[in-house]
Amino acid sequence: MGIYRKTSTKMFGGLAEKLEGELDGLKTGLQKSDLGILYRTYTSMMLLTSLVVLISSFSLSLAVYFLLIQDTLTQSLIGSFGVGLLASSLTFVAMYCYPAQKAKSRARSIKNNLPFAINHMSAIASSKVPPYVIFKLLAEFEEYGEVSREAQKIVRDVDVFGHDISTALKQAAERTPSNELQEFLSSLVSVEETGGNLVEFLDVQSDQAMFDYKQKRKRYLDTLSTYADFYTAVLIAAPLFIVAVLTIMSMVGGEVMGMDIQDAMALGIYVAIPIMNTAFIAFIHFTQPEVN
Repeated sequence: MGIYRKTSTKMFGGLAEKLEGELDGLKTGLQKSDLGILYRTYTSMMLLTSLVVLISSFSLSLAVYFLLIQDTLTQSLIGSFGVGLLASSLTFVAMYCYPAQKAKSRARSIKNNLPFAINHMSAIASSKVPPYVIFKLLAEFEEYGEVSREAQKIVRDVDVFGHDISTALKQAAERTPSNELQEFLSSLVSVEETGGNLVEFLDVQSDQAMFDYKQKRKRYLDTLSTYADFYTAVLIAAPLFIVAVLTIMSMVGGEVMGMDIQDAMALGIYVAIPIMNTAFIAFIHFTQPEVN
């Protein structure tokens, strides 16, 4: 991987710098995704990978055209170039979007773990320790996911780079992908710089964060109850009713939408109902609040 990074940077580093203004969203995504790679290096790798995919897809498609489809040379070249260009474009778009998606994933983790992390910080602060010690202890609890990683970077900025805690918190607020954590850290900086009551601040923040979390879960449970009613009516009662009707119709004979009734029943039981249930499960999975 190191050789690939060096090769791509050597080949496309200059072009990557020229494209910095055009790919500003990529740079922001890299900063918030915590991938640990510079913009210039990642963009160079993105360009080189797209080029490799273009050449590989073009060569493979050309071989397929010659061996299987047996088109003319001109048609084979045009078709192969189209396939290569499509594959290369998809690769470029996928790599461009990946940092932003990674940042969103981190933001979800922070959002779900932040209420518990703040509650933990409030408990630690009650012993009258300074903010640096609070974040140092928080960084040791990996159960808080990306919140713990942010705490680790705050401690690193103080221990390794020699920043004071206020500066480290400001930098963490700038680079975090979570609006909730950014707001919390900015407020914490204000308390620290104005000499406010840290214990009282964290107690209030903890109560508010836990209240919001419980309300969010309650709203989801209410929504889930509605989904359960829908599932019972549409995916349990309705299929049973239709199967019962088709069973009675099969005794009489006839067709349903041009199909034999037995075939229609088999299609519904073995294909339609499993697909609808799978789709419903997937819907529930992707709409539920994440906890990681």
